[in-house]
Amino acid sequence: MKHFYLPLLFSLLIASIAQAQQPADPGETWKEEDSIDDRWNDTDIGPFLASVLRTPGGPIAKGISIRLGNPAGTAVGYDLQTGSMRVAWSGEFLSFDARRYGIVAAPQIAGTIRFLCSRPSWGNAPVRYRGMYQHGRRVVLSYQVADASVLESPDAVHREGSLSISRTLEVSPHQQPLSLTLLDKASDLAVEKNSSIGTWQGNATRVVVLTPGIQPRIAGDAVILDLPASGEALRLKVCYCPATEQLTSAQLQQSELPAEDLQALSRPGKPLWPQELVTPGILGSEDGPYQVDTIPVPFDNPYKALMFIAGHDFLSNGVLVACTMHGDIWTVSGIDRQLKKARWRRFATGFHQSMGVRIVDDQIYILGKDQITHLVDRDGNGEADWYENFNNDGQTSLGGHDFAACLETDPDGNFYYIRAKEGVVRVSADGRKHESIATGFRNPVGLGVGPQGVVTAAPQEGTWTPKSCIIEVRQGGFYGFGGPQVTPKRPLGYDPPLCWMPRLQDNSSGGQVWVTSKRWGPFEGQMLHLSYGQCALLVVMRQEIGGESHAGTVKLPYLFKSGVMRGRFSPRDGQLYLTGLKGWQTLAADDGCLQRVRYTGEPVNLPKDLKVTPNGLAITFTDPLDKETASDPDNYAVDWWNYRYSMEYGSKEYRVSNPRMPGREEVYVDTARLLPDGRTVILELEKIQPVMQMQISFSIRSASGTAIKQTIYNTINVVPTDK
Repeated sequence: MKHFYLPLLFSLLIASIAQAQQPADPGETWKEEDSIDDRWNDTDIGPFLASVLRTPGGPIAKGISIRLGNPAGTAVGYDLQTGSMRVAWSGEFLSFDARRYGIVAAPQIAGTIRFLCSRPSWGNAPVRYRGMYQHGRRVVLSYQVADASVLESPDAVHREGSLSISRTLEVSPHQQPLSLTLLDKASDLAVEKNSSIGTWQGNATRVVVLTPGIQPRIAGDAVILDLPASGEALRLKVCYCPATEQLTSAQLQQSELPAEDLQALSRPGKPLWPQELVTPGILGSEDGPYQVDTIPVPFDNPYKALMFIAGHDFLSNGVLVACTMHGDIWTVSGIDRQLKKARWRRFATGFHQSMGVRIVDDQIYILGKDQITHLVDRDGNGEADWYENFNNDGQTSLGGHDFAACLETDPDGNFYYIRAKEGVVRVSADGRKHESIATGFRNPVGLGVGPQGVVTAAPQEGTWTPKSCIIEVRQGGFYGFGGPQVTPKRPLGYDPPLCWMPRLQDNSSGGQVWVTSKRWGPFEGQMLHLSYGQCALLVVMRQEIGGESHAGTVKLPYLFKSGVMRGRFSPRDGQLYLTGLKGWQTLAADDGCLQRVRYTGEPVNLPKDLKVTPNGLAITFTDPLDKETASDPDNYAVDWWNYRYSMEYGSKEYRVSNPRMPGREEVYVDTARLLPDGRTVILELEKIQPVMQMQISFSIRSASGTAIKQTIYNTINVVPTDK
């Protein structure tokens, strides 16, 4: 019998369940001016900052700006892809745009330009950036140039009211001759010859080479040093002085410090951030199966560091390592059951929008917009001192709203991250191979990899993305953003996602995390999804049919302090730890958060599995159900609708029976039957077919009498044919 005439009161109740469970749509309240905030300009960001750097000589995609001298009133900017010093300036360091907390615009040089060099320092020789050593506030860069290993450290020398910038380089024995461009695009060229010193002077800058037997030469508009093949290591020092200085070459040579031993300077130095910040935790007091505990974030810290937390992971000793959107890495120790004394310490700084942490065999890997960095504390003093370039083959966008996000590994040790242009990227376990495995994601900041190697991703609603969704990523997949790519195997023009989610379920998606803990209740082995926009945690119920898959989501009844994007289970207590931030539209109250979702052992009373059957649906709950209410079809309401894939921002809802007509349609529940397991309800529907969005609302009771009022949103990609 079809239930065409549900009682009016109950119909209104069922229709209101989903809306009552949802917070307000942040798109209705958030405005762009809400995120105008220039606090980053007050931060002690440390001795250096990796970023896109815009210079008068052109933008640098993989740049690093380094403070020089003590006090640090001078700076230089390098292109790490080519091992080139591209710009030097004096005065203020960098300035940050106030829009969206500074995360959507490249920093600007805030001082006065002293000199530029627009061409690659090492000409056509192949260059690979190996990493960076930190020794206190000094920095030593490490490159492989052809067959030579090169160390380089810049510094500033203050002398009688004037300032010069120096570069000390150590070049290993090498069989191939090398050429080093020191400066270009100058005029009024003149070279002064000297047996022990070479100088070149342009309009504003004088270049001095303090290495006996090596003379600079002029080639066109460039000043170049030729380094012949050598069986011995070479140490040289180059100084850039104001052209107005009238010192002779001999005086310059005497006034400059000798070239430093960069091997010694590459060793660990004294810590810069020794202070621990203690934040006693707040244990949750919710009734029910899960408590949400809060580890307060030290927003008020001595460095005025911004704490927009964008990722975390755990060392085997239980210490949590967190990264922030503005480039800091923090360790959090003392995380125990009571959270009485969580201790935060700044571990590293200067990353380019760090948005992912992965720890493998207690080795820390950080994802920035420019590269994956292997971060090492070689002397165990609590701060990193070796920033190894694990892989920087990705394409760093010059645009602002194009993040590299998440950092996950599969069972074979391969790393994964996601960004808009390259899509889902896989990097081999040794860091040597980089490949894009799927594309078509709009502004993604969410990714997940399951213990069996299932890769998922979550783009954001917008053009060519009708709604937020979770995608099960397949090799060579295309998921819609940028417009249709129709093939015989892709008739829609895009590969369909695992599931769509309406805006009030998730308007802006974070990452996914799989439940790997036996101590977190009945969801072991399942996927969880994080909603940045709704500050929410969702259970994902995935079904695979003949190689195709689809899923539904149900939201847990918790609102987190910020836009949660990353989840990890602690190896110590087996509980779920979430981090998040705010930056665009979201319900977030705080800049960032670190919170624990702790299982109490109480009945969960939630759906944990959803399967499409040939005649309807099978919903399995975590706990036994009351047979009377669970078997009454009038206690369930099912609607469905489709979305329109187009270049418009998002999509309206469209009827399944008439794709041109906006709206939803009700699907009548013919029967409801509780299986002998006491937990699984079989719903036979009036009809069943593939659909982009289905809503299943219900109001039933558990076997113990607890009311269960929930809504599942799911997608049906395939209907099984076997009865």
